[in-house]
Amino acid sequence: MLLSNKFFKIIAVFGSLLVGQLSLAEDLPVVPVDVLKKGKVRSSKPAEPAKPVGESKFKAVQVNQNTSLMMEPGINQIIPIAIGHPNRIITPFSEPEITSTSLGAPGKKGECGEICIKDNVIYVATNKKLPVTMFVTEKGSQHQAISLTMIPRKIPPREVSLEMKSGQYRSSGFVKNVKAKSWEESNDYMVTLRNVLRELAKNNIPRGYTMNPITPDLVLPACSHKRFKFDFSNGQYVRGHHLGIFVGVVSNVSEMTTEVKEAACGQWDVAAVAVWPRVMLRPGEKTEVFVVVKNGLTKPVMRSRPSLIGGVL
Repeated sequence: MLLSNKFFKIIAVFGSLLVGQLSLAEDLPVVPVDVLKKGKVRSSKPAEPAKPVGESKFKAVQVNQNTSLMMEPGINQIIPIAIGHPNRIITPFSEPEITSTSLGAPGKKGECGEICIKDNVIYVATNKKLPVTMFVTEKGSQHQAISLTMIPRKIPPREVSLEMKSGQYRSSGFVKNVKAKSWEESNDYMVTLRNVLRELAKNNIPRGYTMNPITPDLVLPACSHKRFKFDFSNGQYVRGHHLGIFVGVVSNVSEMTTEVKEAACGQWDVAAVAVWPRVMLRPGEKTEVFVVVKNGLTKPVMRSRPSLIGGVL
């Protein structure tokens, strides 16, 4: 009997402790059972999906996914690039130069670091996880610059072609082009003209020259002939140092087979004219026409001379 009384006293004390714990538990928030795992507290919310590398700070801006971009001076473009792989950036400059504080210096000849420059192409290969930036200019000239922000991602290597919007690169006037200048001056003037036309007729681009789209600010050749229609608006502009070449299409709109005369495109700044692959066009036939103009020239101002005898002939 004594043992049983002690047993009941122990049960009573233990019961009072449980009541105390339960009264305390009423003030605590209810926690799901799955929050506890191996004695550790974990969040009951599902984990957020991982964000692409380097993109967390660029949620409010537009990342341009295009492979061909029309650039504008003073306007920064944001593009994705592959992390840990070479990315190919084609520039409108014949000899691009890079200014960047987030990328390493361009590699020396035969070597490539984070940046490698070959002709008018820039190769960017970085393991950085944060966005990297650079300004691209023509070597020896600070007149025009391209601004790029590149966001490294776990994607395949990319190739992006950059062009200057509205021909702004050429509209600045005479631009230094070292490689094209060296190529043009390696021969006599007439030989250089023939070589330029020969290379373009073979669908090649002369060394140092760059291909540019036809833009509204360009002054197109003023070719005219009653039997032919000349179209340069959908053509090409190939820029060198001393010379620039407009490539267009000429069509025979008459009912007679007629020879295309180069004199139809003669102007004050024209250095040479050629047609290829045919000179004689039947009605409805087309061929390419090449008009070579001289860069860096301004149209001469004509002044009148008063006659000594008065009147006009």
